[in-house]
Order: sequence, then C-alpha cells, then structure tokens
Amino acid sequence: MKIISSFMAVFLFLIPCLACERSDSTATKSREEVPSTPEEPAAEVTTPILGEDGQYRIEWKGITWLVKHATNRDEPRGPGENIWDSQNVWVDNQDRLHLKITRQPDGRYLCAELRSENAYQYGTYTWKVDSDLSGIQKDVIFGLFQYGGTDYINEIDFEFTRWNNASANWCNYTVYRSRITTSNPEINYAHIDYSEPLEGTYTTHTYTREADKITFKSYHGHGTTSSFTNLPGGAAGWVFDEPDNVPTKAMPVYIQLWTKYKNVGNYALNSPSVEVVVNDFTFVP
Repeated sequence: MKIISSFMAVFLFLIPCLACERSDSTATKSREEVPSTPEEPAAEVTTPILGEDGQYRIEWKGITWLVKHATNRDEPRGPGENIWDSQNVWVDNQDRLHLKITRQPDGRYLCAELRSENAYQYGTYTWKVDSDLSGIQKDVIFGLFQYGGTDYINEIDFEFTRWNNASANWCNYTVYRSRITTSNPEINYAHIDYSEPLEGTYTTHTYTREADKITFKSYHGHGTTSSFTNLPGGAAGWVFDEPDNVPTKAMPVYIQLWTKYKNVGNYALNSPSVEVVVNDFTFVP
C-alpha cells in the first residue's frame, strides 16, 4: 500500500505541472527544439478535408470554402509572407467558424485563410462576429473581403487591424478600383478608417454591392439596428460610388486572419495564439 500511495502522490503532483508546461507562453530553449505542431481544435468540430486535388475544403453556411495550407517555412505565401495551416480553421458544434494564429517553437506563426469556391457579384454580404475586434493585437489583421485575383484592382475589404500602430484606428474599409487610375498601382484605392467603442464583443458588418456603388455599414450586436456611431456617413454608411471605378466583377469571398510584422523589432504578438470566431455569414443577391 505504501508503494501505491507513493506512486499516486507523485502522479497527482505531475498532473498540474504538465498542465502548466502546456500553457506556458515563454518556452525554454529545450522546448523550442520540440517539433512544431498547430494546436488541435476541440472534439466535436468540423475540420477541413483534403481532396484528391490536394486542396483542403470545409463546408460552412451552405458554402464550400477552400482552406489555405502552406506550412513550408522556406516558401512563405502572401499576404504578409506568412505560413498557413488548414488546422487553424474549423467549425464548432454551434456552427461557428474559428480562425486561429498559432505560435510555433521557432517563433514563427501559422495563419488562417479560407475563400469561397464560388464567386459572387451584386447583393448584400453580412458577417456576424463574436470576438472583440477592437482588442486584436496591433500587428494582427482580420479580413472579410472579396478579391478578383489581380493585385490593386477589384477588391472590397473590411480589415480590422491597427497596422502595427497601437494608437491607429482599428476599423478599415477599402475599395480597390475596377481599373488602374493612379501612377502608383499600390495606392489605387479609396479608404476610410475609424475606431468605435464597442458594446460587448458581438458586431455585424455588411456591404452591399450594386453596379454603381458599394455601401459599407457596421453595427453593434448581431443585427442591423444599432449602427456604429462613428461610422463615416452615419447610419446611411460609407459609400464608394466613383463613376466607372466600382468593381462589378463576380469574386470569391475571403475570411482571413494573419500577421504582417513578424520580422521587425516592434513585433508585439507574443501570445501562444490569437483566435477570432465568426458566428454567421450570409449573401443575399
């Protein structure tokens, strides 16, 4: 009995120690040498499935989404020259979409992106978000957008980020025009940014595409009755309506969580992971 009791005491002592080691965000040198693996989502979730074509896919809200997977550290991919992992995207048992950035022992991060397999054109696009977008680390970007496949034209963006400046506004709306109109293609866009004190963490973000204009709006809560008070344009929303410059192309929808500043001295993302939860997405033609 003494032997058994001693064994149990040692076992019970080790359990909290192991738990502490898993949650420790300041890894020792020996831990940094452990092979890198993303954090596993909890049980009873839907994870991306690898197809015969080498593409990961996941079903959510009646849409098939293509999930980016490119973990090769020698071949980082945009945006931000990041590495990407399909395990950082999943749907929980409440049908909520999770995107995660996970820190690896070598100091690099795995990011998350998915895009709709089909393209969409005119109508209203609505995302309901559970997470506090005003509190995301200053060097993390959460994007809800459409992109036509060619840089600097045909792009419509919600981007929730402070662009690595803690005092910057966190709510960004951007439209890249349908054609190049500037001498520098990189600035071929119209953009506004502002900040909003949130009422809880739930927010709703919509834009409506028409042939001659795009209207952006953001709301407190999961509904469209309580507009952001600092929204440019007020309750009517921010409107992009430059003649002949409005994107009219049918484009995939993207949902993306990434980081841009991993190789500079003021890199602030030092937590084990960052996670954003999207409650719902709808497209109404």
